[in-house]
Amino acid sequence: MKRSTEEYQRKVVWISAALLGWFRTAARPMAWRETRDPYRIWVSEIMLQQTRVETVAPYYERFLSKFPDVRSLANARLDDVLKAWEGLGYYSRARNLHRAAGILSARHGAEVPCTVEALEALPGIGRSTAGAIAAIAFGADVPILDANARRVVARLFAVEGDPRSGRVERILWKRSASLVRRGKGRDTALAVMDLGAVVCLPKAPRCKECPLRSRCSSYLRGLQDSIPPKRTKKVVPHHDIVAGVFRRPDGALFLMRRPSDGLLGGLWAFPSGRRDPGETLEDALRRSVREKLQVRAVIQREVGVVRHAYSHYRITLHGFLCETSGGALPAGEGSGWLPGHGEGTFALPRADRKLVELIHREAGK
Repeated sequence: MKRSTEEYQRKVVWISAALLGWFRTAARPMAWRETRDPYRIWVSEIMLQQTRVETVAPYYERFLSKFPDVRSLANARLDDVLKAWEGLGYYSRARNLHRAAGILSARHGAEVPCTVEALEALPGIGRSTAGAIAAIAFGADVPILDANARRVVARLFAVEGDPRSGRVERILWKRSASLVRRGKGRDTALAVMDLGAVVCLPKAPRCKECPLRSRCSSYLRGLQDSIPPKRTKKVVPHHDIVAGVFRRPDGALFLMRRPSDGLLGGLWAFPSGRRDPGETLEDALRRSVREKLQVRAVIQREVGVVRHAYSHYRITLHGFLCETSGGALPAGEGSGWLPGHGEGTFALPRADRKLVELIHREAGK
């Protein structure tokens, strides 16, 4: 037992040194790595959740130009925050950033806390994100276990089984923590992220380029393609969504705010609904407009079709130009008019934004 423990410790020390050595020459340049500002690092880590680096980069710069610190974000209207986030997806991240900024402003002097425990108590920050912020912004010697780190650690130590199950995840956290040398928390977190992003890929890992392959248990045992195990692909459902396009003479388009919770919460969209089995698109639209707006829709013609994929399902959005009969469109806090040029402060889901573009294109013919 003592010998195996010593061998494990030697392996871990070697891996840590080789990983950091590789990172010194292979680190990817990113704007959020050129700062130690905890606020900026926090924003970047939230944006990077489930989103690729190249997608995040322009949003990061624009977001910070509008909200350069905790107080400016806390004092902003949620609509303005969502507008700055428009197109980045997973909008609960933006809502949680806004909520957390309010908490920090009210209780923490508008300062981002430095401990994993305090960070994890904020909306939208889980254990791995808290570790990443603590390590990168404050140099804390704490582990991370984001998607890249989970894959790297599982392969290095040949940890088999579902990495998201409680038992396996506990092992991975322990192994990840063992890689962090004293005073090297920041570089270790960044190095593991980079190795998983450019070398230890989910499919076809580039083992021949890996600086750790001589100590990687999965590579030595030929398991790198089976660890972590492939997740069973689920059938992605498809829904036909019908949207009522109500247009004023000046070209402005009627929108409604979506409920604050759930997918696309707080965004503005055309009044819409899902087509039920056996319904025509037109019948589904009349029903949806009646239920949501308490008016009858007089359908004129279809003005655009948009296909879009979300994380768990796909939609085809059918937009129909309509007029009302038997009442007026609602007015108030939950409704508004998108100007004819398509700008303004409204943040729209990507599918609805595409439909707006199609409508303007048709109107400009």
